[in-house]
Amino acid sequence: MKRKLPTIASQLNKWLLLIMVLMFLLTTALSVVIQYKVTMNDTERLLKVSIEDEIRSLTHFVSETQLLGMYFVKSYLQPGYTDLDLIPYYLDCDEASIIDENGIVLESTNKNMIGVDLDSNDATSGFFKELREKKELLSPIPQSAGDPSEIIQYIGTELDNGMYVMGGFSQDSLDSIISEAVTEFISSRHVNQNGMLFIIDENNTVVSKPYDDSSQDIDKMFEGREIHGETREIREVSVNGVTYYRVFDTISNFKIVAVLSQKRVMENIRINLILSSVLGMILFVTLFISVSMLMKRKVTRPVKEIAGTLASITGGELDEKVSVRSSSEFETISEGINKTVASIKKHIARETARIDEELRYAWEIQYSALPVLTEGLKNNRYFGLFSSMNTAKEVGGDFYDFYMTDEHTLVFMIADVSGKGIPAAMFMMNGKATLRDSIVSADDLGESVSRANVRICDGNEAGMFITAWVGVLDILTGELRFVNAGHNPPVLIRDGKAEFLKMKTDLILGLMDDAEYQTQSLKLRKGDILYLYTDGVTEATDTNSGFYGEKRPIAALNGISPNEEDICGTVCRKVSDSVAQFAGGAPQADDITMLCLSIKGSG
Repeated sequence: MKRKLPTIASQLNKWLLLIMVLMFLLTTALSVVIQYKVTMNDTERLLKVSIEDEIRSLTHFVSETQLLGMYFVKSYLQPGYTDLDLIPYYLDCDEASIIDENGIVLESTNKNMIGVDLDSNDATSGFFKELREKKELLSPIPQSAGDPSEIIQYIGTELDNGMYVMGGFSQDSLDSIISEAVTEFISSRHVNQNGMLFIIDENNTVVSKPYDDSSQDIDKMFEGREIHGETREIREVSVNGVTYYRVFDTISNFKIVAVLSQKRVMENIRINLILSSVLGMILFVTLFISVSMLMKRKVTRPVKEIAGTLASITGGELDEKVSVRSSSEFETISEGINKTVASIKKHIARETARIDEELRYAWEIQYSALPVLTEGLKNNRYFGLFSSMNTAKEVGGDFYDFYMTDEHTLVFMIADVSGKGIPAAMFMMNGKATLRDSIVSADDLGESVSRANVRICDGNEAGMFITAWVGVLDILTGELRFVNAGHNPPVLIRDGKAEFLKMKTDLILGLMDDAEYQTQSLKLRKGDILYLYTDGVTEATDTNSGFYGEKRPIAALNGISPNEEDICGTVCRKVSDSVAQFAGGAPQADDITMLCLSIKGSG
């Protein structure tokens, strides 16, 4: 059973209610989720960046202090290195050593290091190798605490005599240096405007914090507590009922902690939620105002869509379909139109297939009626022939003919039937057969064409006609007798110069059965070329609807040499190429037929 579609009004009511509810819920939910995630990501990034900047600044400050001490040591040791025990005093380090250019410890405050090869020592090989390259080097401060007595950092420089002086710092010494640096280091630093930075030691005692009222409760945050979790991990901590977001990282035995008040963070989320609610209210008001517009769209737009599709269908676009399914009424209209068009398409397809088949048979019949060059005609030592026909449709109304009536007489002709398509092709077949029969059975060419005209006029109820040019050549004498029944004048090419043949033009065939046709004559000589054509050549058009005309074929054929082996084919191809170049892709409007005769010699 076919489902019953809802009406337009009921659909609009449901859509409006659904849109209002969904938009409110979706806007609120997305605002909460997005704002919370964005704010928390920004908070975490801010805390991490603050710690990174603090560690970078502290490390740089400590390193500069250590390098400054090394400058004093280097200056002191230039004359010699007899007072090596004074180096730890200047550097606050645990041991000092003098090393030769081969990495062998020559003298050290740590007697166990004397004679040690630093290149083979696991603890110093990497540092000393880099020191050779850079001439002055301080190893990085370790991020996490180790054995207090173990040497964990090295500083070294090259002396002017090629020796090296190197100092080593234990965890305790390094902690002492950092402790002196951090006491006042972040007294004026904050995280944004509402957060704080502070440093605690291994006993969770705050050793450096901002000097303002905002840090009064910082000490309480670590009373009896340890900082847990991974470094650079954001966590919530509570102090006297106040919640903070906290991130920490380590440098040596110290922890640098950044905190930001949760209250301040949540204020941004609340502000954004208020803005989202206001925007939601504006959206709902807009939806109510849009109800009338929605009604118009639900009724007017489908009607216009159907009308547009029908216009395309009536314009020939039968593949178009009406696809309006917004309501039961429009669905019924769409299905009815689509079924009708589908039925029309099937009928047209059947008729098109039938017509195509008939046209194919007509084309085969028409082309089979045209003559072909036999060996006797193709290799004749007195003349050469070439012919071509290019129809504008599947079948056309042009035709040509040539044949020998005896051993020394050649009959050839070209003709153009009025109209195109199958009627013209059928009239062409009749006219061609009539002309051949009449010319064979009569000695006088003009009388033969007159008799043919009578037969063509007989029963010509359609009022069709034929323009024709008929020639009879005596190949022994070169004498050409011809009749022009309203056809285009041929082009005579003699001594390389092309010009239209001057002649009298008689009435076209098929109009008046009492018309008379006069035989004219011309003496052809060796090297002459006669080019015959239909008006499809001179009346060919370009993309601007301009005509090819009569000057262009003359220009194309001037200068033709009769000595080429296939001179007749060359002549026809030259004109064809000229026409195609002139047309520039414009569709062919009429049949184009050509026939060319060349005189090789005479008997």
